[in-house]
Amino acid sequence: MGEKTGEEMFKRFKVNATPTILLLGPDGSEIDWHVGYSPPPEKFQDKLDNSVKGIDTAKALAASYAKDPKNVDIVFKLAQKYDDRLNPYDPPSREKIVKLFKEVLALDPDGKKGTTDYGDKKVTFTEYAEFSLGILAYRTEKRDLEPLKAFIKKYQSSPLLRNAYSYASMYYGYSSTKEEADKFFEEYVAKYPDDPYVLSSYIQRIIRDKGPLDRGVELAKKTQEMTKYNPDPRYNKSLAELYILKGEPEKADDLYGKNFMEGRISMLGYNLLEYANFWVQQNKNTDSALAMAEMALRLNPENWYSIQSLAQIYLKLNKDDKALEVYGPGLAKKNWDKSSELARYSRFWTGQGKNLDSALEAAKRAVELAPDEAYNWDAVSQACLKLKKYDEALKAEEKAVALADASAVETYKKRIEAIKKAQAEDKK
Repeated sequence: MGEKTGEEMFKRFKVNATPTILLLGPDGSEIDWHVGYSPPPEKFQDKLDNSVKGIDTAKALAASYAKDPKNVDIVFKLAQKYDDRLNPYDPPSREKIVKLFKEVLALDPDGKKGTTDYGDKKVTFTEYAEFSLGILAYRTEKRDLEPLKAFIKKYQSSPLLRNAYSYASMYYGYSSTKEEADKFFEEYVAKYPDDPYVLSSYIQRIIRDKGPLDRGVELAKKTQEMTKYNPDPRYNKSLAELYILKGEPEKADDLYGKNFMEGRISMLGYNLLEYANFWVQQNKNTDSALAMAEMALRLNPENWYSIQSLAQIYLKLNKDDKALEVYGPGLAKKNWDKSSELARYSRFWTGQGKNLDSALEAAKRAVELAPDEAYNWDAVSQACLKLKKYDEALKAEEKAVALADASAVETYKKRIEAIKKAQAEDKK
């Protein structure tokens, strides 16, 4: 698509959507097609295998239909085939699909002669045909909504109902009168009160009409509550728009201003790092993992967690030079007057067993800046231990014990024992 040969192919075979898979005979005639893809891949593979075997192909169904036009199973499957492939906005194509679905209704008016899969549920041929005819009627210049409204009224427990309401909402969201829209959307919201998408579609109509604003605010707050653990900026924007219409710009700014978006950027950064760390641990998909970790740092360039995480990922991928560029001596010097940052830096590299001279230098600087912090003396001790400077490590850890609060004393005392043990083993 977008290339000359591709465009010619799309036009020749009337491809209206991607992905489309066409199976052609030796003479170029179409045997079968599959439009779209849905997992699991094994189920999709089964469809392709059946097509290759000639089972329920468009060509086979058309031949069977010519011989037995009263077989509802054949008529329905052929209608589905054409509905998947043909352009519903093209009148001849639409009429072909409409004709077949109407034949299904004539052959099975009570919906007792067969079912088809819809997601993980089953719907009758008749139910599916009425739904499809409702959609096809809407997809005309007249935007005839009556068949779809009839379907909604008749099939209140259908798996297709949510989809039918969604199509109808497009009309009521833009083309109907305000009174008609209010009536429809109140019904829609009552049917799906816990679906943020449904509530949002009503909110958008309220914003367009500039009322009823209080109802819009009520619904917008509910969508916020439902999505509070994974905020969607679209819903915040809608509520902000309503506050602007109500003459309350301060509330709009609190809700959808600088702080909100900075929070979203920060959260996205953490999500990217979680993704990156997961795949690096699996030793798979590492190019994507690294790209996402680098993006996380671009989003939050001053965030120590982002810096450390990217450095650690570089190290795991044997890119030590890149790790030092991100979190090496240069960054330590940049934070030369921040004891906590220097202690954190020292501990990171001590834990990696690399860049140890810089780690010790940073820890000692942290002690200079905050000599009463046991944490800083412990950082010096651990860096000295890795460099096998045992006497210096012991003195620093003893200082940490002397300064530590009760909750940390035992930890530091155990480290003293570990230093003594390492020194003894080294002497052996």
